[in-house]
This record gives sequence, C-alpha cells and structure tokens, in this order.
Amino acid sequence: MLKGGAISLFFFALLLISAPAKAAEQTKLSLHLKAAEEGKLYQERYWSILLHYQSHRGGSRSLIDDPKFFLSPEGKDNPQAELAATLEAFYNGAGRGDEHPICRFPARYAWLKEQLDAADADFPEVDCQDFKNKRDKAVQPKALVLVFPSAYMNNPASMFGHTMLRIDSDYQSRLLSHVVNYAAYVDDSGILYPVKGLLGYYKGYFKVFPYYERIKEYSDFEQRDLWEYQLNLSDREVQRMFLHLWELRDIYSYYYFFDENCSYNLLFLLDAARPSLGLTASKAWVIPVDTVRAVKNSGITTDVAFRPALSTRIRHIASLLDGPSRAKALEIAEGKADPAHLQASDRDKIRMLDLAAEMVQYQYNKGKQTKETYQTRYLSILRERSRTTLPQAERYAIPVPPAPEEGHFSGRFSLGAGVNNGTPFQEISYRPAYHSLLDPERGYGEGSQVVFAETAFRYYSGGPLKLERLNIIDIISLSPRDDFFTPLSWKVRTGLYQTLDRGDEERLTYQLHPSVGLAYKNTAAGLVYMLAEMNFVAGGLFRDNYALGVGVQAGVLKRFTGSWKMHLTGESMFFELGDSFQHHQLAAVQGFALSQNNSLELSLSWKKTFHNESSEAKCSWHYYF
Repeated sequence: MLKGGAISLFFFALLLISAPAKAAEQTKLSLHLKAAEEGKLYQERYWSILLHYQSHRGGSRSLIDDPKFFLSPEGKDNPQAELAATLEAFYNGAGRGDEHPICRFPARYAWLKEQLDAADADFPEVDCQDFKNKRDKAVQPKALVLVFPSAYMNNPASMFGHTMLRIDSDYQSRLLSHVVNYAAYVDDSGILYPVKGLLGYYKGYFKVFPYYERIKEYSDFEQRDLWEYQLNLSDREVQRMFLHLWELRDIYSYYYFFDENCSYNLLFLLDAARPSLGLTASKAWVIPVDTVRAVKNSGITTDVAFRPALSTRIRHIASLLDGPSRAKALEIAEGKADPAHLQASDRDKIRMLDLAAEMVQYQYNKGKQTKETYQTRYLSILRERSRTTLPQAERYAIPVPPAPEEGHFSGRFSLGAGVNNGTPFQEISYRPAYHSLLDPERGYGEGSQVVFAETAFRYYSGGPLKLERLNIIDIISLSPRDDFFTPLSWKVRTGLYQTLDRGDEERLTYQLHPSVGLAYKNTAAGLVYMLAEMNFVAGGLFRDNYALGVGVQAGVLKRFTGSWKMHLTGESMFFELGDSFQHHQLAAVQGFALSQNNSLELSLSWKKTFHNESSEAKCSWHYYF
C-alpha cells in the first residue's frame, strides 16, 4: 500500500504520463475546430438535419425545444456555436461510458468524423456499451417500413391518422420488430385538449415500442386498419437513421397538431438516413397522409401491404353470413350458445365459428371479458373449429380499400355561386384541412368529417364583401351500429356563422354546437343517423346577447357511385334560455368527384329563424391541394 510521499510521487508520475496525451488531444481539437470553421460545416444541410434547424428570421432555429439536446447555450439558434461546442464536448465533455457526448450524440460524431477525415483514434476512447446493446442485440436495424394507422375519430390527436417507422431486423416475424413513434404525451383531456394541441402546449417525444404492442393498440383495440410501406433504404442508411434516433431519446419538442406533429418530425429520421430526400426542406401544414404522399413521391417506397383491423375482419366474415347465422355466432361469443351444437352447412359453420372466435378476442381486448372467460370460450370455439377445415380457395379474402394517399389532398380552395332569396351571390373559401362528408370519399372513411379553420367570404350583388363563416372546428363521426359494434355517433362545430335576426337580416354570431346520437347503415338507404343536439349562440341580435337551445337532427348519407353521393338532412332547434325562438332547417347536398383533386357540389337549403324564412341554391367547385 502506498503511503505519504509515495502517494504524491505516484500521482505526479501519472500527471507526467497523461499530460502529453492531453496536450495531443487539445492539439487535435484545435485542428478540428479550425478545419470545421474553414469548411463552414455548420452551414451544411446535414448538420441542419441533425439539429432540426429551420430558417427563422434571417437565421436558423431548431424545432427541438429540450435544452438537453444542445451542447452550447446558444445552440438552438446558432448552428456555428453548436458545432464548435459539440467538437469541444467530444474531447472535454463530462461523463463516463454512455453519458459521454460521443455516446450521447453518435450521429453527430459519425458525421463530423467523416467530414474531418478523422479516425476513432483521433478522439478520446469511450465505451458506448448501452448504445451497442440496444443497436446490435435489441433492435438490430436492417430495414425500414413506414406504417400508417388509419384515422381514429374518438381521439382528437388521431383524427388525421398517424405515421410510424417500423425497424425490421433478421427476425422472421415482423411482429417482433420495433416501431418508432413520435407523439404528444398529455395528462389531461376534454374540450381544451385540441385547443392546447393546436397551440403547442404539449411535449412530444420519440419512443420505441415492440410492433405487436402497436398492433394491439391500433388494430385490435381502436379498430384502425394499418398500411405498411416498405422503404428501399440501404443498410448504411438505416444505421444512420438509428444513430439520429438514439440522439432524440428522452428529448422533447413542443407538439403542434398541424405542423410539428407525428408526421413532420418523423421526416427528420428519413432525411437523416438519406439527406438527398429533402423531406424536411419545406414546412407548412403536415398531416399524416401528406407524409405518406411525400415519402411515396420521393421514390423510396417499394411494396405496400394492408393489415386489416380486427373489426374489419369481423365485419367481413359477418357479411358472408345471413342474419340468423350472425346472431348465432354472437351468442357463441357471449357464452349463450354451445359451439358444438351448431346446425349449419360446413361452410357456414366454419364462418360462424371464425366470427365467434374473432368476436371473443375483440371483447377481451376491450375489457368486456375476463381472462378466464376468454380462455374458456376461445378454446371451446377452436376445439370445434379444428374438426373441419375450409379449403384454401374459400379462405377469407378481405377486400383491400383504396390506399390513403389515393384520396384527395388535404387543403381545399373553393369557388361558388348561387341565389339566396332571389339575390345572386358569389362565394370564395379556403380550408387548410382536411375532409368533409361530401368530399370525394376515396381513401377516406365513410361518415367522417374533420374540418379546421375553413374561412368563407360571400359577395351579394350591390352589397359589401362579408365573412360568411369561420369554421374553427367542424367534426362529424357517423359510426354505424350493428350486431357486433355499438358506437355512438357525434359531432361538434364551433366558429362564426351568419344568422337571420328578427328583422330578416343576416348577422354574424358565434356558435358552439355539440351533438350525439346513433347511426345505422342500410344497403338501400345508405347511412342513416339521428342526433340529439345542443347549441349555444352568442351575438348582439339576441336578448341578453346569447341563446341556448336543444334539438334534433336527422339525416341520410347515400353513395350512389364511386363519384356521386348525396346528403339529406333536417334539423329543429328550440331556444329558451337567453332568448326564445326556434330554428328549422332542411338541406339536400350532392357531391360529384371529377378527379382525385377536383369536385363539384350542388346544394339546396331552406331555413326558418325568428319566423323569417330563407331559401338558397348554390353550386361550388372544390380544388384540393
């Protein structure tokens, strides 16, 4: 054991040994800083990709908001300072092992080393064991797949659909792959949830999950079909993506529903893999299906696979059976009938048992059956099912719907003309997002409407140009009920709208109009619905400047062909609080799809408010972009 002066002598010897090495490192750092400055590496686009820089007021600003992501206090707005601080941290940074900046920022390290024509030996030796274990043993990145879960109307954050990246490895089953998900993490909900999401009140994080967990959540629980787009990225490019993903772990940026959302942030990972894609070069409204289109247009997609949701499989099998057979399958799933006592042809018996098995699994996923009940019923159905087989040619071929990117674009510009109570008018409107009931249905869900920030101006002959409506939010979810699924239909609309006053003049009012009810689908009639409604309206035309009423709306949405559909609706509202009056309205609207991004809309409407009647006919041309 060393004592006293021996200890001092020992550390003095260590200092003599380490001092030249440290001096050599600082010399290399100085040379690298000089080369980086002379080469203006901070102006290189790949550096902007790695730091998520965007043009901002004549300079640059990162979309990352977490200060832990930056090694310079000025890093969010100063690419030059951040690059210098990164090189300095590689040599002088605190932390051992995976806490060292070289391990924390492997994408920056790999790129700077390549640009400076340096080797690992030119930098301090660090053992990044955690990073290596995650990359080489857990995830094993080999290929990438863009995954698009379809829209889910019962979650405001998922009304536009979603995008994820699946990282495939050498595993035979893709269910064992990992998936990269960027999402807002919230601890509240309610009416303020979409408002906060629009204004960026929530933090978004990248997370990595096993793919089978996402399938269970999206496909089995939320009834969302999945689309999988294979990407032709090389192994080296996939590795680059993973390096950048590692840098983003536990790092937040503020989440905005329309632009800095799941779809746009995901594009940075693809640009990090192959910077020539330029997917993040421009930014406006970015909706998940826009990301799918952008990736397809870049030319890196190969195969496309459709993974139907559990509910889609249930509905398809049910469509192959008559009413009594469907009812018997449901009885089996609910434990009210014995699967061994089915009286039917072999084909129908198999379909009934398959339908019952799928329904038992769905009910268990939704928490409507205990694990013990699920196992008992499921095994009894499978036992009976195993006694016979369906020939391969007769197996269920679930029809593949049009892919989401085949639908119309998200933005809409409209020109219209019509007559209101005998007075001609012209109308112009703009809507940044996303889809309405009468828009071309291809690639979208039937009975769904998500409209944000629709603004319309109208000009009457001899009068001034005026704001006709400002649809801040106009969402409709008409979900048909059947023997197997019993969802509620609902809508919510809020914004500024023209309203007839007692003097038969139109005046601008604010409205908040929620509704809830039931919808059913009939082959002949179409989608039939009835909603109980409440409407709060505010404006100077009302006594006490507001009115609160309740009422009912009924309607039919019928698709005649792939390009022609009609919406018939009637509504009655009875206002008693704040002001007392009635409002009644009838409307017939037809939509005609001319092409993917062009449509015509013809409407006839009649309304009566404060005993004043108004009738209108209008023709509109819609262009989607």
